[in-house]
Amino acid sequence: MTDDMERLMRTAAPADDARLGGLEAAVWSRISARHERARVGQVRFAAVALALVIGVANGGLMLMAPRPEPSEMRIFTVSAGLSPLASLDVRG
Repeated sequence: MTDDMERLMRTAAPADDARLGGLEAAVWSRISARHERARVGQVRFAAVALALVIGVANGGLMLMAPRPEPSEMRIFTVSAGLSPLASLDVRG
């Protein structure tokens, strides 16, 4: 757009204001578009920051929550050590 403005100003005669008539509107529309992109970027940053804060708070609360006591059914879990390979110290 800068090149277009310089070209229009160079080629325009001093009394030829008709060719530069739409230049101001074009400049302001471009400025508005740039402000809109900056606003969207700020909203995106705020959303990511909020998600990060919520995630950290949730993780912190989960660390402070009491751990559940082991169930009597734990003998049926994979980590019960009842595998035939457990005595060989083989991990799969």
